[in-house]
Amino acid sequence: MLALNNKRIVGGIFFYLEKAFDCVNHDILLAKMEYYGTTGVMYILIKSYLENRHKRMKFNNKLSKWDKINIGIPQGSIFGPLFSLIYINDLPSVISYTVSNKNSSIVLFADDTSVIISEPCLMNFERKLNIVFQIMKEWFNSNSLLLNFDKTLYTI
Repeated sequence: MLALNNKRIVGGIFFYLEKAFDCVNHDILLAKMEYYGTTGVMYILIKSYLENRHKRMKFNNKLSKWDKINIGIPQGSIFGPLFSLIYINDLPSVISYTVSNKNSSIVLFADDTSVIISEPCLMNFERKLNIVFQIMKEWFNSNSLLLNFDKTLYTI
């Protein structure tokens, strides 16, 4: 509202991740947790919680063989939302390197991520919007997260 009152162009990109909890890479998550200071017994406990999980399917009363699960956070657990937030916690710093913090804000929530941008000049606004979109798309790809382009929207 402040930006609009100051006659700035305001817009947002609303990213929607496909199966965000199912795509969390355990190795990336553990590396991020270690980076943020999770070490020792706590790190070993979380690692053991994620490792050696298996699944199998039943179809027409036949069971498949057990497959090891290397990605995904167990849903319905207390740790699920916490692990998800830790996993995407570094995203705002990636955006702040390219877009001035006073002209943008990022909101993170599980499978929804929003970036709000404001600029006085339409040309700069469009350039910044494109830069943010490309950076976000690359970050999602490098972190093994699937962006749902049909549900990802932007507005001015």
